[in-house]
Amino acid sequence: MVGGPGGQAGAGAPPPPSAAGRSDGAFEGFRTGGLPVTLPAQLFVEVLPAIEDEAELRVTLYALYAVARERGELRGVRASRLAAETPLRRSLERCGGDEAVGPALEAAARRGVLLACPLSDGDALYFVNNDGGRRQHTRVLSGALAVPGGARPAPAELPPRPTRPAEVYEAEIGMLSPAVASALREAEERYPAGWIVDALREAAARNARSLRYAEAILRRWEAERQDDEATGGDPGRAALRDPYGHLVRRTFD
Repeated sequence: MVGGPGGQAGAGAPPPPSAAGRSDGAFEGFRTGGLPVTLPAQLFVEVLPAIEDEAELRVTLYALYAVARERGELRGVRASRLAAETPLRRSLERCGGDEAVGPALEAAARRGVLLACPLSDGDALYFVNNDGGRRQHTRVLSGALAVPGGARPAPAELPPRPTRPAEVYEAEIGMLSPAVASALREAEERYPAGWIVDALREAAARNARSLRYAEAILRRWEAERQDDEATGGDPGRAALRDPYGHLVRRTFD
């Protein structure tokens, strides 16, 4: 079992007794009345099979336990507090030690198991990515829920805005299924990528988050460009650079 004592007993010396009292170090079994921790089935079916790093696995499980035992209004746990917990430190002795806690928590947040909230004091607060955790994460970020110790959420650096149609769909509309990915590829063969991006963002702005709505916008823009070309003038090059330009001109002419 990884995470046991770092040294090896000398020849003929009996192994040290475990916390449960057995001299062979084996676990004696769960005690009645111990604190139960409920873990979602998705953790075992979807998450654990995908984790390859041992430190991430150990820290993820321990973080879920640490959050579950919280009894205050704030159901989150600081990274510094986790790094100081003796059971977790012992479990990481052979897979990175104390320094593995931070990277493992960040990996769990990237995987979507935990939600990270960097704090102004250099620490970070972690929530479980479930309904309750998402609500608390939002409340902490907005200032509606105070962090013990007086720390505030650190100003977040805005990530670069996606520019590829598939990325914009995931950011503005929803999960990218194989059918949607195929439809976007077909759209890119017919329309400029900038048009598709703008159509997706307009659909999201109108709270009509579907590819069908965006496709209807694209068809309308295409028809309007064809109308402009039929009446003479620039054969659509300006529209390719700015699909809204001709609409603005038409509004104010």
